[in-house]
Amino acid sequence: METPLYTLTTEAFKTLIKESVRDVLTEYSIKTRNEETLLNVQEAAALLNLAVATLYEKTSDKVVPHYKHGKKLLFKKSELLAWVESTRIKTLKQIREESTRFVNRKRI
Repeated sequence: METPLYTLTTEAFKTLIKESVRDVLTEYSIKTRNEETLLNVQEAAALLNLAVATLYEKTSDKVVPHYKHGKKLLFKKSELLAWVESTRIKTLKQIREESTRFVNRKRI
């Protein structure tokens, strides 16, 4: 059974708040670090569900964001995910909604 907050001393309450803030900051740090993780070619290909050869081709054509350190290719996970998001195809419903808004805006 948990202790009700109103029964805590000031020091116990401060400790509880500090521990909670520390937990949240640690969790945020792990998530942020995870998004900035550098991936090698094999890991990036697996993330994108591409063959390694296809990924090499896309980097050669400068289609996929990447870094080159000597002969080694590196990829930021967050940038790859953003790239995938940017290539999203709109649904017919979204296209119709946009065209309706565009036509209605021109009528005014």
